[in-house]
Amino acid sequence: MSHSTMRQTACGLAYWDNGVQQGNTYVLLHGISSGAGLWAKQFASQAGQHRLIAWDAPGYGGSVALASATPTAADYARALKALVDEAELGTFTLVGHSLGALMASAYASLYPEDVSRLVLASVAQGYGQTTAEQQQQVYEKRPRLLAKLGPEGMARERGPFLLGQPTPSNMMLVTQAMQRLTLGGFTAASYLLAYDSIDYYLPAIHQAIDVLYGEDDGITPPAGMQALQQRYAQISLHAVQEAGHLLYVDQPQAFDQLVFGQTQQGNKENNT
Repeated sequence: MSHSTMRQTACGLAYWDNGVQQGNTYVLLHGISSGAGLWAKQFASQAGQHRLIAWDAPGYGGSVALASATPTAADYARALKALVDEAELGTFTLVGHSLGALMASAYASLYPEDVSRLVLASVAQGYGQTTAEQQQQVYEKRPRLLAKLGPEGMARERGPFLLGQPTPSNMMLVTQAMQRLTLGGFTAASYLLAYDSIDYYLPAIHQAIDVLYGEDDGITPPAGMQALQQRYAQISLHAVQEAGHLLYVDQPQAFDQLVFGQTQQGNKENNT
């Protein structure tokens, strides 16, 4: 994140901002076991090209928690709206990964005028329409693991499942992100995952939606992404080969091509 500055909103949300004044604006929402820092490869590749904003979700890293311990995706969306307005972002591409995809869907349903394009990756669809027993299990599972193992132990145990390419440098990124987890923020996000559903938000979104997934993702498997597309005609699916759940860490070039399009350097090469 050497090209970027960690900023804080008046309401206490921390976010990375690369401060680029040209290109398009992209707002990046991380998943449940993560944080803003895990987008480091995208901040490196887009330096000088596009403006990137990546928040620590409420209760994560340097961000204050939500007022509610039992939040919906709309609660996270309203928190993001305060950041968007304070930073005067105008319209932007909203990119949500995993649980961030659920938050992004809520945001696009509530504030469609802000979102020029919606990109969802490795979508965590939520368990809001499953049994009470399953919801309780989902709610308790991750916080219990964090309390038992601590952030570093959790990174060692969970990291290899999140990555298709668990290289030392990729594992280091995951470990650094997990070290900034707090039990309160993680527990609130687990409540969201357990009791909300993306199916409460997607019907209100009428614009095209790009859904990206890793072909080797064991957390939100390809079959789940295909089922999502069958329910919503506005979804276009994009597979990323040799990528697991954290596809933007595993295969940053393929991910960046799908999200940001050609880099300026790539355009120059094509013109010669």
